[in-house]
Amino acid sequence: MLKFKTAFVTFFPVIPDNMGSSAVVNSRFKNWPYVKKLFQISHVKKINNHKIKTIFIKKENPINKIIKLPELIFKIFQFLKKSKNNLIIIEGASWIFYSFIVLFSFKILLPNSKIIYVSHSIESEIRKKYSNVLIYYLTKFLERLVFKYSFISTSVSKLEKNKIKKLYNHETVLYSNAITIENQNKKREIQQDYIIYCGSYKYRPNKNAIDCLNNKIMPSLLKKIPNLKLVLTGGGFNKNLPWIINKEIVPKKDLYNLIFYSKCMCVPLKFGSGTRIKIIEALSLGAIVISTKKGIEGIELINTNPPFVVNDTNLFLSTIYKVIRNNKNLKIKSLNDKMFYFKKYSMKNITLNFINNYLKNIS
Repeated sequence: MLKFKTAFVTFFPVIPDNMGSSAVVNSRFKNWPYVKKLFQISHVKKINNHKIKTIFIKKENPINKIIKLPELIFKIFQFLKKSKNNLIIIEGASWIFYSFIVLFSFKILLPNSKIIYVSHSIESEIRKKYSNVLIYYLTKFLERLVFKYSFISTSVSKLEKNKIKKLYNHETVLYSNAITIENQNKKREIQQDYIIYCGSYKYRPNKNAIDCLNNKIMPSLLKKIPNLKLVLTGGGFNKNLPWIINKEIVPKKDLYNLIFYSKCMCVPLKFGSGTRIKIIEALSLGAIVISTKKGIEGIELINTNPPFVVNDTNLFLSTIYKVIRNNKNLKIKSLNDKMFYFKKYSMKNITLNFINNYLKNIS
């Protein structure tokens, strides 16, 4: 079995991990057994050491990232050029254009390198919903090429695997979104009763879900439970509403604390792609989750009620009220199920299986 020297490539900040995709990549990187280095484009913090190389940009936007792509490619090339067994893992949680440029650059620069494209979602679906027609068709064209010309391309669930096959006539391999649960801060931080939503307001599907919570759900809930709060994490939200506790971006241990002590995690997502890592984290902690079908899509459930899967807004509202009234008994059920999710979505186990199944016999 070859021991690959591995470059992880991301076009967004992974360390510090402040969003779901960052948590997934950080966890995969930590559990990867070979010599490795993470190359990240980041506007958050410039971190450089023997395991991390940051290509720093002052502001998060496509132009700045495109300008920095040659520097990113050069740094990866320097890391890999003297090794015979190279592996490049491109984490696809950004615009596919960046992945395309990196993939085909190394097809030329290091043609013997094995390139794995790890899809976090089907990006063309997102672009079709939220971008103009030109960007959608360009994304779809490039995504097809990236899937086709990668040594291995992956999908996060059976549902996504089937969609990619139908859309691009390409067979991906399963590499589920997974987690490494760290020790949580055990001391309860917020003493009031609260529900929680985790996700950056700058990401359109999250924005729509948070707007739904603020405009349709919280005003009705507050009539029955006047002191209830809505905790938001992930950043980007700057409105001053009396029921909001805005924690912005929080360290992982504090995030787990906030999720665990919430009455429930509420995920009224109407659109999205991939699997929601924050839901996996919540289930693995024993928290109660209420989500739309779209929000919890792709996650294998051992039981329901909890977690509750509801699509109608009025039913979503009544379910939150029911969960708060019966919180103690429902919490016991969630805690009983947490080990299933902890083991099912363990990044250590999933990564080991992936390597044994797809890299072990490479010569």
